[in-house]
Amino acid sequence: MTLTNARLGPYMIRELIGVGGTSEVYRADHVEGGAPVVVKVIRPERKADPAQLKSLKNEFSILERRLHPGIPVGRRLAEVSGRPCIVMDFLSGDSLSDVLALKAKHTHLPVNGLRVLADLCGIVQAIHEAEFIHNDIKLENCILRPDGSLALVDFGSVRSGAGKNLLASLFSRSEKTVFGTATYLAPELIAGSQPTYQSDVYALGVCAFRLLTGRFPFDASTQSSRIKANAASAPPSLAGRIPNVPPGPATVVDMCLAKSPKERTPNVQALQAAVRQMIERSKTQGSIRPS
Repeated sequence: MTLTNARLGPYMIRELIGVGGTSEVYRADHVEGGAPVVVKVIRPERKADPAQLKSLKNEFSILERRLHPGIPVGRRLAEVSGRPCIVMDFLSGDSLSDVLALKAKHTHLPVNGLRVLADLCGIVQAIHEAEFIHNDIKLENCILRPDGSLALVDFGSVRSGAGKNLLASLFSRSEKTVFGTATYLAPELIAGSQPTYQSDVYALGVCAFRLLTGRFPFDASTQSSRIKANAASAPPSLAGRIPNVPPGPATVVDMCLAKSPKERTPNVQALQAAVRQMIERSKTQGSIRPS
C-alpha cells in the first residue's frame, strides 16, 4: 500500500523513490514551504518485527549525530499509517553509479574521480572516527549533488566499531551467510566474518578502482562469479590500468584490495592522503588517466 499523499506532521508524502527488502523510501514536502525530506518507512509486512524497529532506531541515532556534511541529518523518528519511519534530509542529486554509467556514453560529463574519491574518504573517515562501520559503501549509495559535493546515504547496515555490534542481536546468521553487494564484498565477509573498519577499506578500494580506471577490479557478469573473484582472485594493479599514476599512491590503492585485512591499507586516512598526492601530481604533470 503506497503512502503517497499521506500526512506526517508538517510533511506531505509525495512519491516513492526507492524500495528495499525491509523498507520503502519516499520524498516528502514541507506543507509550509520548508525543505523537502526523505521518509524511510518499514514495509507493511515487516512493521511488527521488533528487529526491524530496532534497526531503524539505530540508523536514526547515527543520522541525528550530524557526523559530516555529506551525511543526511536525521530529523525525527515517527510513525505513518501505523508503520515506523525516520525522517531525514533530502539530498538531491544522482548516484555515482548512474553518473558514471552516463559518463561512459557521454564523455563530456564533468566527473573528477580523484576529487570525488577524496570527498568519499572524508565522509568515511568521519564515520570511523565516531566508531562506526558503514558496512555498505558502494557507488550506488554515493550521491553527487548539483553543487558538485558528495553525500553518502543508506545507514541501515551500520555496525559499531567499538567492540559491540549494534545489530548483532537482530539476525540469526549461519557462519556462511553473506550480506551486501557482491561487487564490494571483502573476502572475510564472504567467509562469514563480522564487518570491520578494514572491510569498509576494501569497499573503498573497489570504489577507488572504478572511479580512477573506469572499471571495477573484477568485471564478472554474475553475482556468484563476483563473489568468487573477491574471495579468491588477485586484483589487477592500479598501475596496470593507469601507467602514469605515481607508484606510492598506486600501492596504497592496491593494498586496499588485499585479501587479508591485516595486509590492507591501515585506515581511510592513508587512502585519502594517497588521493591527495595524486591530485597534486595531476596539477603539475597532467591528468592521471587510464590507458
